[in-house]
Amino acid sequence: MFRRMFHAAVALGALGLCVKPASAELIFNITNDGAATPQMMAGFAEAGAMWSARFNDPITVNIHINAVSLPPGGIGHTETFYDPYSYTAVRNAMLADKKTADDNASSSNLQAGAAFAMLINRTANNPNGVVSTTPYFDTGLGGAGQAGPENNSTIRMSSANAKALGLYPAHGTGPDGIITFGNAVAFDFDRSDGITAGQVDFVGAAAHEIGHMLGFVSGVDILAGNGAAPGLNDNQLKFVTPLDLFRFSSRSIGTGGGIGVIDWTADGTRKYFSVNGGTSSIADFSTGAIYEESHWKNGLGIGIMDPTAGAGNLLPFTTIDQRAFDVIGYDRVVPEPSTAAALGAVGLLWSAGRRRQSAATRRLSYSLGREPQVIIDIKGEP
Repeated sequence: MFRRMFHAAVALGALGLCVKPASAELIFNITNDGAATPQMMAGFAEAGAMWSARFNDPITVNIHINAVSLPPGGIGHTETFYDPYSYTAVRNAMLADKKTADDNASSSNLQAGAAFAMLINRTANNPNGVVSTTPYFDTGLGGAGQAGPENNSTIRMSSANAKALGLYPAHGTGPDGIITFGNAVAFDFDRSDGITAGQVDFVGAAAHEIGHMLGFVSGVDILAGNGAAPGLNDNQLKFVTPLDLFRFSSRSIGTGGGIGVIDWTADGTRKYFSVNGGTSSIADFSTGAIYEESHWKNGLGIGIMDPTAGAGNLLPFTTIDQRAFDVIGYDRVVPEPSTAAALGAVGLLWSAGRRRQSAATRRLSYSLGREPQVIIDIKGEP
């Protein structure tokens, strides 16, 4: 099995933290690669505790953190380790992991069989023209314009997500990802009194980047880069992620609605998160027109996985965020404890207080692993 070999390049820092609230089993093992400040380390501990208060999978997630000079407007980025798994293995793991109503609905609506169909575009073998943005249905069964079934039977999954689904050793010691933050960003590290105007919520930004490492990613970000000839055939684009299995549009579910196939196109069409095969929408995904597809749609305040962080704003962790991570394989804490009580288990405080938002916003970003390279995507606004 292919695994992105980045381990040799990782230098263990002198300072490390192990975050495990007393009431949870989800452990975050945080290692400083050398340049993260004590405030950053404490902020990551608080961000990890936010996740452990909401999910209790008995796994250890190993995070290396660093701080460097980033381009203007850049807050941070995440490099995540991925492995390919068969769709059959992932579907079976999701069926075995059912614990909530969303789990039951989402897993029962996964496409049956060893392969899944999708709406796709921008491929070299697009029957509408080489790398055309006009979509077509790729069934994985061959036929006009279809190169083969490999992309229809493969799921690209982060190692942390695979741990949650029992497809990777739960307490494997290798790093699951590397998170890097800008060392010149005006961060507010204390959420207990709201976020200072003109500063960025560090703990919220850290929780966002952890979310990408845990699996809130879309392979459509790679498809979007396949827009210039000659491009790749559809069977070469084996980058559908667990989250993509719940990405739909009105055109992908068929005329008049109903259960259909996922929308894995890179264009400006509305895509939404659904747990019932596309029949109903829970929240909109980013279309990639401005912000990467591996986020919620910007400007709607959907949750911690929004693509921008407003200066002076506390970044919210919402029920919609939790529903997304639930269906890709994480186990929600039920009943969910109050955030303050959960964080109190590790001596941390949470406040829903927030201060007035300034006009400035910053983009939150991530890095998506790709064979045979890593694409580091750092975007921002001054």
